[in-house]
Amino acid sequence: MKNSYSNFLKNIFLLIPVLIISCGSPNNQTKENKKSYEDDIQGFWERKGTIQFINEIPVDTLFYADGDINEVENFRNIKVFSNNNIMWLNNAPDNQNAWKGGPGGYGKYKIHSYDSLTEYMSHGTGGMGAWMHYFLDSLKIDKQPFPFTTNLLTNSYWQKGGRLPDNNDNKSYAEYYERMPKSSEKNMLDGVWKRVYEISYVNGIAVDTTSVPSDVVLDVKIMRNGRYMYQVDQTGLFDQSKEEHGGFGGYGQFEYDGKGNLVEYNEFSSGMGTNNFGPKENPQYIKISFYNDDAFLQITKDTLKQSLGGRGLVYKRIK
Repeated sequence: MKNSYSNFLKNIFLLIPVLIISCGSPNNQTKENKKSYEDDIQGFWERKGTIQFINEIPVDTLFYADGDINEVENFRNIKVFSNNNIMWLNNAPDNQNAWKGGPGGYGKYKIHSYDSLTEYMSHGTGGMGAWMHYFLDSLKIDKQPFPFTTNLLTNSYWQKGGRLPDNNDNKSYAEYYERMPKSSEKNMLDGVWKRVYEISYVNGIAVDTTSVPSDVVLDVKIMRNGRYMYQVDQTGLFDQSKEEHGGFGGYGQFEYDGKGNLVEYNEFSSGMGTNNFGPKENPQYIKISFYNDDAFLQITKDTLKQSLGGRGLVYKRIK
């Protein structure tokens, strides 16, 4: 497992872009006129590159968009902060394990100021999920804190949590993110949700309801302003040698009409998933039935008409 973790870290480091296009921090925004850092961190963020520091001073910004990351074509890395929940994933392929999709992580976070953030990671998909399961289990703990120095601005932020290997010890690097705009206004589905039950159907008739214990499978979905991200950590259910140990996750946009009709447009996946699509190229039609404001049932449309049966997923809001 140590070799797998080393390879995971190595792959992450290889994703650092190599084209220097500007000096210093890439944004001249200020911290003025902000309500609070707790509110300002909320939302979806996409990593755009890396900031290089020398003696803790930012000197260069390296951007993905300039095409010199030939390790991963059309690389994407997205993170969402929502009500003390943190989730991220990327589409870097995994050639070291049974699963082939990228890594992702889920946990809680605490933002201490505009300049300081701690992520408490507990679950994940792909290489991150496998490593988290091994690491936490070996130490008999339920989460691992990752403290970061940050610089949170209106539409961008960077986070720095240590140094990458470098022959020159005075160099360090920060992940640079830009805020993703709202895809729609807030609706009933906005929030953080955990799958708690599955309902099995045969010929459109519910025949069985099964609970989903979090210590075996953790399925969490964050939906916010027309964007969504989910991760299904099933490392507690499958051995590391199995493809299913990598779990699966996804990021995309969604449309909800407020009348029970949901369309999700998956853009890329993690863990067992290796899909990559453009925005709103890959629709999935879903029927939503709310039990109350904090619980709903979702069923992919047309699945209940199949003689092979289908399933419904019951989600409960994480408060």
